[in-house]
Amino acid sequence: MEEKKSLRKKRSRDLARRRKGLDEVNEDEVDFQGLRGFWEKFGKQGFFTAVFAAAIVFICFVGQDPPGLRSLGEVAPENIYSDRSFTYESEVRRTEEEEWIRSSTPREFARNLVGEESFKSALLRLEEGLTLLSSMDEESRVTARVSLSDELLTNFNLELTEDELVNLLHWKNFSGKQSFFEKISNLLGKLHLTGVVKFPSVDQKFLSETNATNQINSAMLSLSNQLVIITGIQNGLRFNVDAREIMLKYPEFSKSLTEIEEHLSSDGPFPESGLILEDFIESGDENSSFSAQQFRNDFADSLSSFVRKGLFLRNIDREATTAAQDRAIAEMDPPLVIVKEGEAILKKGGKLSKVDLEKYMEFLSLTTSDRDLLPKRIFITLVTFLIAIFYISLVLPNFWRDTIRSTIVAVAILANLSLSRFILELGSTDLFGENTLLVGLIPYLIPVAFAPMVVMITVGPRMAALSALMTSIFHATMQNSGVEAFSNSLGAALVGAYFCREIRLRGGALKAGALAGLTGAVLSLGIGFVSGGGGVSLMNHAVASLLMGVFTGGLVLAVMPLIENAFKVATDATLFELTDFNHPLLRKMQVDAPGTYHHSLMVANLSENAAIAVGANPILCRACSLFHDIGKMVQPHYFNENQGEFGNPHNRQNPAMSALIIKSHVKEGIDMARENRLPKIIRDVIRQHHGTTLVKYFFHQAKKKIKQEKLPYGELADDEPDESTYRYDGPKPRFKESAIIFFADSVEAAARSLPKVTHHSVEELLEKIFQDRLEDNQLDECPLTLEEVAKIKESFTKTTLNMLHSRIEYPDDENESDTNGK
Repeated sequence: MEEKKSLRKKRSRDLARRRKGLDEVNEDEVDFQGLRGFWEKFGKQGFFTAVFAAAIVFICFVGQDPPGLRSLGEVAPENIYSDRSFTYESEVRRTEEEEWIRSSTPREFARNLVGEESFKSALLRLEEGLTLLSSMDEESRVTARVSLSDELLTNFNLELTEDELVNLLHWKNFSGKQSFFEKISNLLGKLHLTGVVKFPSVDQKFLSETNATNQINSAMLSLSNQLVIITGIQNGLRFNVDAREIMLKYPEFSKSLTEIEEHLSSDGPFPESGLILEDFIESGDENSSFSAQQFRNDFADSLSSFVRKGLFLRNIDREATTAAQDRAIAEMDPPLVIVKEGEAILKKGGKLSKVDLEKYMEFLSLTTSDRDLLPKRIFITLVTFLIAIFYISLVLPNFWRDTIRSTIVAVAILANLSLSRFILELGSTDLFGENTLLVGLIPYLIPVAFAPMVVMITVGPRMAALSALMTSIFHATMQNSGVEAFSNSLGAALVGAYFCREIRLRGGALKAGALAGLTGAVLSLGIGFVSGGGGVSLMNHAVASLLMGVFTGGLVLAVMPLIENAFKVATDATLFELTDFNHPLLRKMQVDAPGTYHHSLMVANLSENAAIAVGANPILCRACSLFHDIGKMVQPHYFNENQGEFGNPHNRQNPAMSALIIKSHVKEGIDMARENRLPKIIRDVIRQHHGTTLVKYFFHQAKKKIKQEKLPYGELADDEPDESTYRYDGPKPRFKESAIIFFADSVEAAARSLPKVTHHSVEELLEKIFQDRLEDNQLDECPLTLEEVAKIKESFTKTTLNMLHSRIEYPDDENESDTNGK
């Protein structure tokens, strides 16, 4: 039971496959009548053409604003004058004025009050500490100094060097009413009140850091001059500077102090008020004066270093500065631009500035209602479609019946235009809105060659040329540009299509795209130079065109497998891959039907050379020839080329059954091709490679059998066997490549039966075969001309002679030695 069920399922699948194959054969042969016939002939074609046109209008033009001139540095192609007076608020000038206000508004600065208060507190603590140090003995003073330094660093972040701390021990030894700490507090207070910044602007009242530092240095230098070296008589003529401590660094000054000390020890006369450092500097002893001056300078530098630690620069208050700038901008008058009627908005040949570009775009926005482009664009679309209809009717009248190829053309064009519209719309988005360079490159980033390249690969050159023309027209219309954009687009599209003629390797699409991009780059440079442009913008346009060409090639390479699978078409690249002898079906044929395999190779050579001669597709001929007889692998021993030493199984069959077996290899081949996912074009060749020709051998065998059966009874042998039993189911060849393989199959089989291969015998054989096929009306549905048929015969003659050429007979060694002996 299970075996019967599986057998029924298998028969059902076979029946479904055969019905599908029958539908493929007869789908173009149905002749409808009445309204159905009118719809199939004209209505369907017109309806889908109208839908196609409406889709193009919707994709390209509905809601689309032409980019026009949108990039700085572009050259105006013509003079444009305003036909009305209008006023608008200029965002460009507003931006410029805002930038000027922000750059010219004085910056707001904030005092570092925390730092100032911290330093004042540090001074109070330092004064207390120094007072305490002065009352200590020498040993305790060393430890207390270290402790004081650590405390100031920890609590007030004030770091004192050893030299600074030693010099600050003299804080009480300055003449004058104010103490040292009072003087530096007043000095820093004045500086902080005025304000100190690193680099003040000209219009600011603040001091620069350099000027403040100079004031501190000058004050400390002046204060150092007032350092009391020897106190007055009322204070006991006490020395505040120990001559022994400074002897190594300031020897002359130390020597002078020593002499004064000796002078006082001998009760010599001395000034009652004592001596300050300035007195030593102004003394008549040059050596002592110079040494005292060095001491003063070093002492002043140490004090300045300490005081500068209490100088805090004012920092920019960004919030207050921004608020001040915003207030100034809010008070700014609106920047109005007045354009009078007749005023030139753009001058031909002039490069666009920001103001020109804004004025032009404002003018376009005001005149939108006056320049409604949609009716004009719809008219251009209708005219373009009218041209396309006339072109197709004139050049490819049967193209309308090819639903698959016409759909590929429509889908490729719509996809190309959709992608172009998307790229153009990017120019008005925030992604590119702020970058005028990228916005100017938008028209050169359109994949103009995409649809022509796809159509060239899948459909052919004539429709590729039409696709290039249509897409170029719509691209130029979308940009509202003239012949420059049209010629650039058409040139790149045609070059891309041209180099897609014979793409056997898929990487060839990248080369074709790159050459299309190079063409666009050259054209954009040439048009730009002629229009008066130049410089970096033209180079940017050229580079953008070149890169887009390479991208287009990659895009075509990516979508081709999708198109092949969706529409069941085979490109040259796919066909070239199928010619690999390691294909599973070909490998199987080599084992199961070696004679058929060799026959297929010969047919491939014949058809490929003939295709080149008549301008057909040689790759298609070779691939289809290799697979045209794969159905013979089901029962290979029933075909003469595979019988070898075995007997002929047809001897045990009646002619009708033998003819049925022979004819069945077509149906078996179609089923096998479908199971192995071979392209539809190969299945079409398998179906058409015998046309509706007669299986003559078994037809004559049937006639002979009828004659033998009736003559013994005295009846006349006028009955003929039914030809339909002995004719292939067809259809007849419907395209050039199929017709070439149709002839090559017969020629190769017949040529092997020639007793002697000569040019004359081959020509006679070919003439007989071709004449027989023509008289049998086998080319009625094929577009081959008689001239092309003659070229095919000539090519077959050359190829057959080359395949079946004879060789000279070489003598064996014995005969050769006998001959030489004679």
